[in-house]
Amino acid sequence: MKIESNVNLSLPRLYTENRDNNQVKLETGHALPGHDSVEISEAGKRLAAGIGARELPVGAIKDNYSIRPYFTAEIDSSLNELLNGKPPELEEAVNFLISRNFVPDGSVSDESERAALLESGLSQAKFIADNYLAGDEAQKFLATMDKIAAYAKTRTIDPKTGQASYIEIHRKPEGAPDDYVDIDYLMKKYDPESANKITEILKDALNGGSSAGFAEILMDFNQKLAQNPQWSREYRAQANHVNTVLKNTEINNRFEGADTSNMTAFLHDMDSKFRNTSFESKDFLIRNIQYFALILGKQI
Repeated sequence: MKIESNVNLSLPRLYTENRDNNQVKLETGHALPGHDSVEISEAGKRLAAGIGARELPVGAIKDNYSIRPYFTAEIDSSLNELLNGKPPELEEAVNFLISRNFVPDGSVSDESERAALLESGLSQAKFIADNYLAGDEAQKFLATMDKIAAYAKTRTIDPKTGQASYIEIHRKPEGAPDDYVDIDYLMKKYDPESANKITEILKDALNGGSSAGFAEILMDFNQKLAQNPQWSREYRAQANHVNTVLKNTEINNRFEGADTSNMTAFLHDMDSKFRNTSFESKDFLIRNIQYFALILGKQI
C-alpha cells in the first residue's frame, strides 16, 4: 500500500463524504512487480469492495492489487496480450476489477451488492477500453471481461454448507485443439487410485527419487480411456456446455452508458447512477470506484 499525500479532495460529494474518521486499518494485497508497498496492518482487504467505507479517509490510501485469478489459458493469454506494453497501473486496475468486482470471494456476502459491484465493474472495464485501448484491442478486452463476468454469474451457494461454487471450467492449454481432453482430470474422476499413485510418484521425484512407474500408469490409463470412449464424450460435452454458458450469458447493467470521456465525467455520471439504486448506503459502490480511479493514477 502507498500513502497518497497529494490527493485533491475538492471535488463533489462522491469524492469527499465520510473522510473525517481515519480509524480503519487496511491489509496489503500482493504487490505488482515494480510497485513499492508498505505494510499498514493485517485486516481490511475487503475495503476495496466498499466495506468499512465510513471509516476510511477518502483518497488517503492506494492499495496495490496484483494477483489475477486464473480462469482459462485463453482468458489469461488474452489479457496478457492486451496488457503487454501498457502502463503497469492498467494491469493493476484490470486485476482490481476482476478480484474486487467480478469475483470478490467471501468479502461480499450480500448477493445484491455483488451484482451491483459486477455491473459497476463492467462499466469500469468500458472506461478502460475507451481510454486505454483502441479498435480490435478494445473489443477483445470487453469480450474477455464479459466472459469473466458471465463466469461470476454462475456462482451458487450450497444451502447445507453455505459454500460458494462456480461453474467448472475445464483447463485447456493455449493452442490445444477444440477436441482436447484433459487426461489428468479424467484420471482423477474415473481412476482416482491411479491419480493418487501419479501424485506420489511426482512428489517423490521432486525430492530426488525416481519416477519409476509413471509411464506405466499413463499407458494403463490410456487403455482404459480407449475402452471407455464415453469418458471423453462426456468431458467434451461438459466443456462445450461451459463455453456456451460463458458466451451466451447476458448481464443487464444498470450502470451502462456512463460518460467515459474522462475520469471526472465518469465518476460524476456513475455517482448519479449509484444514487438511483435502492441501496440504503451507496458507500460500497462509491469506495470501489474511488479505488479504481486511484489505481489508474487519477486524483479524486
